[in-house]
Amino acid sequence: MTANTKTCSRTPAPAAVSGARPWATPPWTREERLQRIRAMGERITAYVAFICQVGTLGGTSAEAKERAVTAFYERMVVAESQLGRVQEDLRLG
Repeated sequence: MTANTKTCSRTPAPAAVSGARPWATPPWTREERLQRIRAMGERITAYVAFICQVGTLGGTSAEAKERAVTAFYERMVVAESQLGRVQEDLRLG
């Protein structure tokens, strides 16, 4: 279990920059799902770029940066594992 991390950032998060918002309705077709997956991939790329620049983030303590990087890494490990399983299951049929 991870503790909630409150960090104040002077730089807006990637989603705030792009104006991205979760969709209010579920996708109805495979094409809609794929479009949303592409959009999420772009946002995830922006999140990764942001977290990789954490060293240049001013006004945030080293401890807060370490907690954020650790939490981000742990969540990415889980996501990569789950997505890898989906790909493997599809390939195996």
